Amino acid sequence: PVISSAALQALVNPLLLLLPATIASSFAFLLPTAAPSNVVVLAKSQDLSRPIRFRDFFWNGLPLTLGVIVVGALLTDVMGALVFDSHSPFPQWACSASAASCVFLEAPGVVQGRHVDAQACIVDLGSTDTTMCRLWNGTMLDMTLFQRVY
Repeated sequence: PVISSAALQALVNPLLLLLPATIASSFAFLLPTAAPSNVVVLAKSQDLSRPIRFRDFFWNGLPLTLGVIVVGALLTDVMGALVFDSHSPFPQWACSASAASCVFLEAPGVVQGRHVDAQACIVDLGSTDTTMCRLWNGTMLDMTLFQRVY
C-alpha cells in the first residue's frame, strides 16, 4: 500500500516500484529464519558437537545476498520493461483502481518521452479548488476543460 500510494502521488507507473519491491522481499539469506529449511538445520545442529550459530548463517548468506541484489535489480528492470512495460507512463488501470484523487483526462501531451492522448491527473482533495489537478510533470490543469476517460 505504501509503494502504491507513492507511485500514485508521483504519477509513476506502479509496476516500476512494485516489481522490485516484490522481488526483493524474497532476498533474505542472512538469517536462519529466512526459510523454513534454515530453521530446521539450525534446530538439528544443536545436537552436534559445534552447533551452527547465527553468525555462520550471516557470513555464508552475505555474499549470496549481495550478488542477488545486483543481479535481481538488473533483471527486474530489464524484464519488467520487456514483459510488463513498466517504463510506460502512468496507466489508466492504476488510476481507476486507486482512490478518488486520481482522474484520467483526455489531455494530449508527452509523458516520460511518449506521446499520449490521455493522462492521469491528481486532484488535491485538501484544496478548496477541486477543479484543478496536477499532471506528472507538476503542471496544474483545469479539469473542466478536458473530457474524463472512464
